[in-house]
Amino acid sequence: MKKKSKAELEFEKKFRMAQNKLGVTNSNQGKPKPKGPTGQQKVSKAQRSGVKYDVVQKNTTNKKSYVSNVGKLLNDENLEIKTVPKEIATQVSQARCDAKLTQEELAKKVQEKVSLIKDLESGTGVYYPKIVEKIEKALNVKFERSWKK
Repeated sequence: MKKKSKAELEFEKKFRMAQNKLGVTNSNQGKPKPKGPTGQQKVSKAQRSGVKYDVVQKNTTNKKSYVSNVGKLLNDENLEIKTVPKEIATQVSQARCDAKLTQEELAKKVQEKVSLIKDLESGTGVYYPKIVEKIEKALNVKFERSWKK
C-alpha cells in the first residue's frame, strides 16, 4: 500500500470532520459484500423458469414471531376452490330451522363467525367440510352427501 503524504492525511481528517458535522456516515464502510444471488434474484430466477415455489419471510425481532408474507404461484388449472353444494346449503338451513335456532345462535354453538353460517346457507363462499361436521354434531343430525357415494 502506498504511504500517504501529510497533505493527504490532513485533507482526509478535515473531510471526516465535515462529514461528522453534517451527520453523514458511510454505511458501506467495513461491511463485506454478500456473495451469490440475493433472495429477490432467486425469486426472479424461479419465476422465469416456471418452477412452483413458496416465498416465506419471517420476522426476526424479539417480538412475537409470525409469518408475515406467504406467496404462492399456482397455475390457474391447479387452483380449484370448491363452493358450497346446494344440497348441503338447504340441509343446513332446514336443520337449523327445525332446531328453532337463528343463524347467530348456531354460529355461537359451533364457535364460528355468523358470516360463515350465512354464506354456507346461501350456497356462496368456500365449502368447509369441518364446519359442516361441527354443525352436524351441534344439531345432532347427519347430512346426506350424494357426491361422496
